[in-house]
Amino acid sequence: MNNQARLRRSARVFLFDERGDLLLIRFVAQRSDGPYVCWVTPGGEVEVGETDLAAAERELAEELGLRLSLIGPVHEESGGTYEHLGETVRNYDVFFAARCGREMPRLAGVTEDEIALMQEARWWTLAELKSTAENIFPVEISRLAGEVYVRVGEHR
Repeated sequence: MNNQARLRRSARVFLFDERGDLLLIRFVAQRSDGPYVCWVTPGGEVEVGETDLAAAERELAEELGLRLSLIGPVHEESGGTYEHLGETVRNYDVFFAARCGREMPRLAGVTEDEIALMQEARWWTLAELKSTAENIFPVEISRLAGEVYVRVGEHR
């Protein structure tokens, strides 16, 4: 594993359905000690010259085929350091929020390489987020999702 961490800024989206459930994507990172599975909000790396908002909108379109109006940023945090394919990455995430119909999101625009990383998308209730033993990012997602959902409702 490379000890020099690459700095990575990403734009992510708290995506809620009409019931307040949150969509998460199952992500499988390939680490030197084996696969690491976690659930994350849709989103990805901000490209050079791109704003955080533009990156979040692009990622939603690429991953899920959605073109939505986003609010935010609603949260920012350092996602810490992780390993994937022998590279050490230090991540900083900016989160936006949106709502859509429950039937809409599907992993539609993922590339062949992304299919190995992003294996499924599913809706989570706040109760499921609080009680799951799964690895979920951000770590405080159940508290954050509740707070962000209130803000999304204020922008209707």
